[in-house]
Amino acid sequence: TTGGQVPVFISQNPDFRLPKDPSIPIIMIGPGTGIAPFRSFIQERDTGSKNLLYFGCRHSNKDYLYKDELESWSKDGKIILRVAFSRDQSEKIYVQDLIKHDSKIIWKIIKEGGHVYICGDAKNMASDVHKILLNVIMTMSSCSQEDADKYMNKMEEEERYQRDVWVT
Repeated sequence: TTGGQVPVFISQNPDFRLPKDPSIPIIMIGPGTGIAPFRSFIQERDTGSKNLLYFGCRHSNKDYLYKDELESWSKDGKIILRVAFSRDQSEKIYVQDLIKHDSKIIWKIIKEGGHVYICGDAKNMASDVHKILLNVIMTMSSCSQEDADKYMNKMEEEERYQRDVWVT
């Protein structure tokens, strides 16, 4: 209604930044409104940078935010775009399903010193993506859960694994 109030919160994350070296590959995972910071990341980086973006939403024809812009960047070689539409088919497909499917390229980017960014829902998506990234590390490097956890912790300490997530 007109004149009503809407709850808003502001949360700063000063550490959610691109690597200083633009040649370092990045993986961005931002379903829904989690896409917001990645638009500026992409705009800031050169076309020659390796920018892998995972975006997800329910319906391709209803809530595919920034569709034209993202597909234009993909066509121009500015990003590698992977999109999951969870409700456009009988079996739900989420960004974590695409990540699992792309295990080899994810692992290659991580091994090259790439940075991984997650932005969006903390309640489900962020923990599901974290679990699948651990699985990618375990599978591709043939290591234990404990070693994969240590690897992810090291990436976080090196600011190569960053999350900007929230609970709604």
